[in-house]
Amino acid sequence: MKETIFELEDQVEQHRAVKLHNNQLISELEGSVIKLEEQKSDLERQLKTLTKQIKEETEEWRRFQADLQTAVVVANDIKCEAQQELRTVKRRLLEEEEKNARLQKELGDIQGHSSSMVSVS
Repeated sequence: MKETIFELEDQVEQHRAVKLHNNQLISELEGSVIKLEEQKSDLERQLKTLTKQIKEETEEWRRFQADLQTAVVVANDIKCEAQQELRTVKRRLLEEEEKNARLQKELGDIQGHSSSMVSVS
């Protein structure tokens, strides 16, 4: 009977040791769960911040592209107007050069005619 009591006491002591060890493991795991939940919350906040930043940068990029497209259209309009103006100026220059050549010829004819009149007199 004493032996049985010793065995039972030994089993109770072993059970207490196992229970204490299990309680320590449970406490450690609960601590780990709390840390993981904190990390999860931090990562969710970071994800939310990055998602917002990406959304803002995407919208900013779209606005930039729209502004750039507008600038390209305006620059093209200015180029077309400048080319048209250049064609007009070149045409007027050609007309003026032709007029100048005609007037030079007339002047030469008049000077030739008046010098022949001076020599006749």
